[in-house]
Amino acid sequence: MSSFERTHYWSPAACAAFVLDWDGVLAETKLSFAHIREKYFDGRFVPLFESIATLPKPIASALEKDIYDEEMKGAESAVAVPGAFDLLEWLDSAGIPWCVVSRNCMDSIRLAAERANLPLPQQVFSRDDPPVKPAPEALWRAAERMGSRASGCVMVGDFVYDLVGARRAGMRAVLVQRPGAEWSHWADASFDRLTDFVEYLKKPVPLLPWEYRNLRGRDGLDELAKCALSIPASSESLLAVSMDCAAKGVLNFHIEGEGSVTAEQWSRVPGLSSAWLDMPLREALGFLLESRYPLAGLLEDTSGYSMVAADPEALGATR
Repeated sequence: MSSFERTHYWSPAACAAFVLDWDGVLAETKLSFAHIREKYFDGRFVPLFESIATLPKPIASALEKDIYDEEMKGAESAVAVPGAFDLLEWLDSAGIPWCVVSRNCMDSIRLAAERANLPLPQQVFSRDDPPVKPAPEALWRAAERMGSRASGCVMVGDFVYDLVGARRAGMRAVLVQRPGAEWSHWADASFDRLTDFVEYLKKPVPLLPWEYRNLRGRDGLDELAKCALSIPASSESLLAVSMDCAAKGVLNFHIEGEGSVTAEQWSRVPGLSSAWLDMPLREALGFLLESRYPLAGLLEDTSGYSMVAADPEALGATR
């Protein structure tokens, strides 16, 4: 990799593949499940499909039918969201693959596409073909079918499930059509209208992603991108210190020597699966960075970088 290639910024226009929500992003069906939540859950906001399994079978069947009927009613009068055709035209002209991942049933998606004269891509994933977002597996499957890594995809949606699903899957997330949404903080970028997003794609500018939004001293990010943290493979805190530094904006990491994940290194990273024990350190750190800080990564060639050694005490050399 060439020197100074990594930056702290990204752009949806540079993503390898797009995962699009259906209702509210491409098709407008004006669905409202408020009366269904009132009927079955006393008006409480609950994830409807996930709640079906918790209900007695007769009630669950009635709930499923009510959801289906509401979706088909909305699909009958569906129109294209303003900007939808322009977005698909831009994707086609850019040669970027796209698919649809929706919590709607497939019947309603097909009907809405027919009524709104919207094309459907080769890959359409509905709730009839679980897993369903926000389960990350739903988005991992979509990325795989398009031949892309999840970290190279962007999820474009209009609801919290789209954003949380993207965060869980390690994808970028763009929120559209929901100005002032209380859950917009889950998104990497927000656009009040889909048309605004399309205009951005035509003239993109670098954006600071979700994981670096709270960084202090952003004026020094360009200089930080020219540095690399060098840590010996024998350090007990290699993984933990690397992730701490990544959270502070370090992009480039270099492991001195070879090694596998030791029990001590593993234990200092809460949540890291025990499947990584005795696996190559480079693979483990690469996995951790990609899942949390996908713009960061490991260096093999450190020429041209300002090398920074981690604090020996932080590395566990003195205790």
